[in-house]
Formats: sequence, structure tokens, C-alpha cells
Amino acid sequence: MTNRILWLALALAAGMLAACSSTTSLTDAELSQAATQGNGKAQYELAKRLAAQPDYPNAMHWMQQAAEQSGPLAADQQIRANAAWQVGDWYQAGLGEPKNPALANQWWQRSARLGNTHASYRLGVMCQEQHQGKLVSECLDWFEQAAKRDHAEAQLVLARWYSKQPGADADAVKWLEKAAELGNRDAQYLLGQRYEMGKGVAKRPDIAQRWNDKAAVQQQPDALLLQAKQALPSNAFAAYQRAANAGSAEAELWLGMAYLAGEQVPADPALGRYWLELAAGHGSHEAEYQLSLLQVDREQQAHWLTLAAEGGVTKAWFELAELQQDQGALEQARASYAKAAQQGHTAAQYAYGEMLRLGQGGKEDYTLALKQYRLAAQQGDRMAQYRMGTLREKGLGAPRNRIHAYAWLSLAATEGMPEAMQARDELEAAMTKPEVKQAQKLSEHWFGKMSSTAKKS
Repeated sequence: MTNRILWLALALAAGMLAACSSTTSLTDAELSQAATQGNGKAQYELAKRLAAQPDYPNAMHWMQQAAEQSGPLAADQQIRANAAWQVGDWYQAGLGEPKNPALANQWWQRSARLGNTHASYRLGVMCQEQHQGKLVSECLDWFEQAAKRDHAEAQLVLARWYSKQPGADADAVKWLEKAAELGNRDAQYLLGQRYEMGKGVAKRPDIAQRWNDKAAVQQQPDALLLQAKQALPSNAFAAYQRAANAGSAEAELWLGMAYLAGEQVPADPALGRYWLELAAGHGSHEAEYQLSLLQVDREQQAHWLTLAAEGGVTKAWFELAELQQDQGALEQARASYAKAAQQGHTAAQYAYGEMLRLGQGGKEDYTLALKQYRLAAQQGDRMAQYRMGTLREKGLGAPRNRIHAYAWLSLAATEGMPEAMQARDELEAAMTKPEVKQAQKLSEHWFGKMSSTAKKS
């Protein structure tokens, strides 16, 4: 008899729920009764209502019940997946139970197995973070699981990964197309870029433009920047303004420079600085360099130059070195000149050579100084050519060679440098005519070679 009564109660609860279009129309008492009798959908709805009060301990209890419930009264798979996802979130946040990332992860894995794409994506992101940004196979599996269930962000992750793999353009395009069709603005922009370049797809500027326009409608910064670059001069300012408002650092830099120079708009130093600071905040190292030029305070100038230099702006390393040298910080200046010199800055190569030759900021090093002078001299730096000549004549940094010394001094004297002309003439007086002739021929050869290099660059 007891079993029959219980069966009738369950049937009544099930019938009551079925009669309602949604559990949201039930009273709290009705919902609690149905949840107590094992109805998974009611348990899920009750948990949500309790969380809204908020009463997280009880909400956690019923949400777990909804996720774990089985049998004829269990909620459908989607609700159970959502419930498991929510339990994981509450464990992660410490709501209803003490914070427990390990349990959160377990519940998200349960949710993912039940088909929740947010859980699969979250697990992929966490996996990637645990591997210092690398997409190992385990992480890719989670992203692929979400991507196959139409999770656009996961599809974009896969597209970007495949784009870096040799011979995987077809897979990259496949996932980009899926994400783009689902409305992901970044995928739309990247797909447009592929059609523009013909990378993995037939080159189609018209399709490229269509995808870029779709991304731009959704305020994708790079898409808006591309529109600005393509705009007519009369429309450029408004177009760059739109891109800057969407967060494009390059567009913010453009606006900042426009206001400083008074191009297309009246000059406004305050607005120029405002946009440059926004661009710098969004990662523009060129904006950091431009901000350094606006500083009166040397400490602030050094701050912005350091940021720009560390971000890869070569001229910032050079100007930081000059500032440090002026302030007497010779060791720092020497290191900064070295950084700029390594990146091919001609004036820095000469300045670094000078510090090495003179022993400023460290020990004398004629061999390394000669190397730096040569790099600058080959780019046409007359003072570096003069130094090459004097060092080769004295045998400092390399064996003495009067022919090479004469050739370098002749190059330095090309534009009338008095000290180079005097040193060359004094050296010529001590040389034989065949030596002078050989040196002149070598100088002409080097001059022609440098001129050819300059034309190509």
C-alpha cells in the first residue's frame, strides 16, 4: 500500500509538471514538493530560485541533485549539463560550499561530457593556461569538443592553431568559416584577410570586403582600421575615429598624431596626448615613443622611452642611451646603445663604438669597437669611417693595415671632413705609390658597394 501511495504521489507530481508549460509557473511550495519527489527539472528550477534569494547552500544541494538525477523523473541532458556547469561555477567561486577548484573542474568535466559547450571551452582555456599558453593535445580535445557543438570562440581557437601548422590551411579556413557564419567578428575579419591574400582560399577581394564589412558592423577594431586605411582622405578622420572608439591602438595613435600635427583637424595638444595615452594603454609602443617626445620632465621622458624601447622601438633605445649618457649613467647608456646597435641603428653603432674605444661605462674593447664602427661605416656614417681609418692605421682592434686605413679615410673625406682629409694626406705621404693606388681602388670598390646597398634599401 505504501509503495502504491508513493507511486501515485510521483505520478501526480509528474502530471502537474507536465500540465504546466514551464516549472517557472509553479509556486515555491509546488516546486519544492516536486523537487523532493525527485523531479530533476523542478530541482534545477528550485536551485535557481534559491540562488536568487540568495541561499547558496540549499541552491547547491538542489543543483547537484538535478545534475545527478537519473530515472524517469530526471531532467533532460541539456538541463543536467547546465546544472553540472553551475555547480562547477559555485565551487570555483566558493558559493554554497568552500571554494574548491578541483571539484569545480570535476563538475565542469561532467557538464562537458553531457554536452555543455561552455564547459568544454572553459576546460580548454584552463588547460592552455596550465601549459603556459601552449595548445597541447589535451587542450585541443576540449576546444574541438566545444567547436563541434557550434561554440564560435572554440572554433576560432582551432582556426588560429591550424593557421600556424604547416599545410593546415584547409582546416584553418574550415573553422574560420564556421565561426564567421555563427557571427564571431574576429573570425569574420580573419576570413576576410585570407580572401584578400588568397591564403587557403581563392583570392577574392569582393568576398574579403564582404567579411570585413560584417566584422566592422560588429565593431571589430582591425576591420574598422582597415576601412579607415581604405577611406578617402575626406572621410579618413571619421573612419579612424570609429576604429579608435572600438579600441584599435593603431587608430588611436593616428588620431593622436593628427591632433598634434593639426592634420584634418585643428591642432590640439591635449587631445593628441589623450589619444596617444589610450594607444599606449592598448599596447602601441610607437605611442609610448611619441609620448616621450612630449615630456619636459626627464624622469617621465625616460619612463616612456624605456617602455617603447622594451617594446621593440629601436630609436627609443638610442634616445634613452643619449639621455642616460647626458645624466652620467654611463653603464646604462652603454647597455642601451648596445641594444639599439644590435637592432641595426647606425648612429647607435657609432656611439657604442665610441664608448667601447674610450672605455666609457666599462672596459676598453678595441676589437668590439672596430666591429661597431665597421657596421656603421658600411651604412655610410662618415665619422665611423674616419674611426675605422685611424684604428686600422694604428693597429687597434685588428692588425695594422695602411691600405685599409687609407681606403676608410678616403671614404670619410668624400664629403670634405677636414680631419679625415688631413689624416689621409699624412698617411699617403708615408705610403708607396703602388700602395696608394691599391688603396684608392679599394676605396672606390667600397664606395660603389655601399651606394648599391643604399639604393636597394
